[in-house]
Amino acid sequence: MYPTKVAGPGFEPGSQGPEPWLGEDSPKTPRSSIITNTSVITKDLDSRRDKKIENLPSEAGLIAFYNDCVKKVSKETCKQYVNYLRKPLDVNNKGSVLAWKKYYKWKGDLDKWKAIKTKKSGVDLKVPSEAEIKEWLTKVKGTKVETLFKLLLESGIRLTEAVKVLNEYDPKDEMSENSYYIYILNWSRGSKRVFYVFHTTPLQRQGITYNYAKKVLHQLGVEPKYLRKFVATKLLELGVPGEIVDFIEGRTPSQILTKHYLDLLTLAKKYYPTYVSWLKQIEFF
Repeated sequence: MYPTKVAGPGFEPGSQGPEPWLGEDSPKTPRSSIITNTSVITKDLDSRRDKKIENLPSEAGLIAFYNDCVKKVSKETCKQYVNYLRKPLDVNNKGSVLAWKKYYKWKGDLDKWKAIKTKKSGVDLKVPSEAEIKEWLTKVKGTKVETLFKLLLESGIRLTEAVKVLNEYDPKDEMSENSYYIYILNWSRGSKRVFYVFHTTPLQRQGITYNYAKKVLHQLGVEPKYLRKFVATKLLELGVPGEIVDFIEGRTPSQILTKHYLDLLTLAKKYYPTYVSWLKQIEFF
């Protein structure tokens, strides 16, 4: 009879196996040394999160802020402010910083308003060349923003104002001159006020939002703020006085007297045809 093979000491027939551990503490397993009390961490994170939420404006506060905001700037801008105010302040985000400063100033909490520091940026001296403008025009041809682009280039007004003109266009507010048109807008937003919009392309009402226009123009590589700078620079090059350039582009002070802005309108009518001739001469349209 062959001997029976056993697995090792303590496993012989009749053996009860190795004796159990009798020490005070059980031996450490590889995982026992890294177990932590996660409930403490979870509670700490929850308390921090709750604290951040407590510091955010209430819905009632946001509505009141928005209703006052739209009296000074566009609805789209105010919506962006409200979206930023639904989240904690991000000091590295220019939009978040601006929104929270606006909110605290509106609320009258000047200490918190002063506490938020804005990063100083240098003056943007970029002015696109004629070649760049022509390239942008080629990109927008056939798109839903083509008329918008032309209006920006012909008038020098801001994107917000151009969108408003197209959304609310009414032929009754249009004055037709020999080679161009003047649309009566008379819209104020804080210190920004546009009395008239000078343009050469015939307009019609077009449903388009600020965010959509900005998105499409961005995708096409077109920067509206540089169009405005281009128009101002070109008008000055053509000999248009600075005060008239400001009037055409909507940089007229809100406290200006009625008589004075009528004088500016007369002068703008005198100088704007020079710009129209230049646009036709270089075959922009």
